[in-house]
Formats: sequence, structure tokens, C-alpha cells
Amino acid sequence: MTKTKTITINLDKNSYDIHIGENLANEIPKIISPFVKRNKIFIISDESLGSIILPEIKNSFIEAGFEVFVSFVQSGEKSKSFESLEFTISELLDNGIERNDTVIAIGGGVIGDLTGFISSIIYRGINFIQVPTTLLAQVDSSVGGKTAINVKQGKNLIGSFYQPKAVIIDISFLSSLSEREIKCGLSEIIKYGVIGDRDFFYWLKENVDNLTKLDQDCLIYAIEKSCSMKANIVQKDEKEEGDRALLNFGHTFGHALEKHFTKNEVLLHGEAVAIGMSYASKFSSNIGVLKKNECEEIINLISDIGLPISINDIKGEITKEEILNLMMFDKKRVNQKNTLILLNRIGEAFINNNISDKEIIDFFNTENIQ
Repeated sequence: MTKTKTITINLDKNSYDIHIGENLANEIPKIISPFVKRNKIFIISDESLGSIILPEIKNSFIEAGFEVFVSFVQSGEKSKSFESLEFTISELLDNGIERNDTVIAIGGGVIGDLTGFISSIIYRGINFIQVPTTLLAQVDSSVGGKTAINVKQGKNLIGSFYQPKAVIIDISFLSSLSEREIKCGLSEIIKYGVIGDRDFFYWLKENVDNLTKLDQDCLIYAIEKSCSMKANIVQKDEKEEGDRALLNFGHTFGHALEKHFTKNEVLLHGEAVAIGMSYASKFSSNIGVLKKNECEEIINLISDIGLPISINDIKGEITKEEILNLMMFDKKRVNQKNTLILLNRIGEAFINNNISDKEIIDFFNTENIQ
């Protein structure tokens, strides 16, 4: 069996393992066997994987004696919708899914979010497995049990907390990604160092080139470190009633920008978060809690990866009023106040849930956002 690293998320009856390694496709049937009650497997997959990753995984199930049904979902954020939700559920029901069956999500964050939400509501809840195929999903959305779809008002506003039975992370899948997709994953990895592990942040600074070149040892270490940090936070606060909100560093700004630019993919999630992290760092520095040199170190690392650090780095236009209007639909907004994850220093984040709209506009003015 291929050597793997295993991280356990301890959530009492909802506990599960994250398996991290390379060339794991043939091991997937064995890993998920404790959760499969009959010899039929249901897969929800990004249609773009139909000729790349999926055939290898599908063949491993067939060789293990399983009948396999695959429901394909169109690539992109537009598939996190009520329309995709209804269509995919209908396909699963038409093909005989039962309440004791297991659904496997194979793809990026969109597939994981959609599949998790479907699994939480079909027959009032069935087992599902996460097999994330993008670096972004491997270190972020596949871990922690957040499931959701988008609506016109904003991202991830309709969903549930529903933990998978296992997460299987195969770094071999990353070779199929574009350079842009790799950078988006590294954006979320940077987040973990910035919010909670100073030593990891400086390790990332030293290993930028190795990570962008997909050095396997560096990737496994970075993924394991990121997943471990997320696991520790989720174990303490599964349903985001406290410190789990720290994982949203950069996301309040980022989700607003992403929502605005979703239709033409001017901005991908990791790129939006990169800009959001830059703005959150600058906001922290402007109010005097983060030293200017540390703010610059964060922004320089984001830039060194090749990620945008400002809306001026992307094609497309958005006004400060438009950004603020989108931020008003953020789930963390309470009593007409904005919540931002800010920094005392690299490796030490905190939650500020009392930021006025005027303070946001004043900040945008300092960034020369029209």
C-alpha cells in the first residue's frame, strides 16, 4: 500500500481521517470500504475530470467489484446553484441511490461543497467522501464540513455543516492543474501561516520556488501542516461559533470581489482571497495593530507567489460602494457592523466584529479605490 500520512479530526461521532499521499487512486476502494454497505458507488465529479483523473479512480472501483454511477457537474462556481442541486439529486435518485449508500465527491471546492450539501439533505443525510483534486480544495474546503451553494446575494449563503466520512488527498492529481490553479491553492496555504504559525510562514517564504514547481516533499509538508492547523481549529469550534472564523482571514473582502467577478472568471477564489489577505493586513497596519514591516512581508510573499495584491492587479472594474454592498451579505455581519479577521503579528490573528461601513470606505479611500 502507498505510504500515507493520516490526520484525524476528533469530533466525537463525526470524527474522520484525512489521508495524504501520492498515487492513492488504487487505494481509494480500500480506504472507503468501512463506509460502503453494498457494491454500488455514486460519484459526483467535475466534467473536466472526465478524461483526466476520473478514469483511473473509476477503474479502481470496477476492479474492486463495484458498480459505478457518475453524475457530472459543469465546471465553475455557477454549478453551486439550486439548479445544479436539483438536477444532481434527481440523477442520483433516478439511478437508485439509497439512504445507506455513499457519495464520493471528486473535484475541486465547487464539487465538494455541492456534494456535501446534497449528502446532508438527501434522505435527511447519507455518507459522503471527499476526494479533492485541486490544491485549494485539498487544504481548505474539503476539510471541516462546511457545505453550501451560492445565491444571487452572495457566496455560500445556503448550506449546512456536514462532515465527510473521510478525506483522501492525492498530490499526484495536482500535475493536471494549471499554474494559475496551483497559485490559488498556495494562497490558502499562506493563510494558515499568517493566522496561526509564524514558523510555517517563514518556511513558506524559503520554499516559494519548490512549492510552485510542485516539489512532492514540500507539497506534502505544506498540505499536512495546513490540514493539521484547520483540524485543530475545527475540533474546537465545529460550527463557527468562535475561533473558526479566523479561517476566514481575507475572505470578507475576497468573497465580495469574487462574487462581483464570478461570471467571467476574471478572479478565481484563491486570487480573491490573496487580495483580501493583502487588504486585511493593510487594514491591520493602518489601525496600528500590525507592524508595517510585517504587513509588507505578508504582501511580498503573496506577490512572490504570483498572486494579485490589489484590485489594480486584475482586469475589471468595481467601486468601493459595490464592494461594501457585497460585504453586507457576509455571514459574519452583525448589527450592521462588519467582521474582519485582523492581525496583531504574523502568526497571531484576531476577530474584530465591530467595524463600521465608514471605516471600510475610509480604508478603500487610502487604497485609491474609486
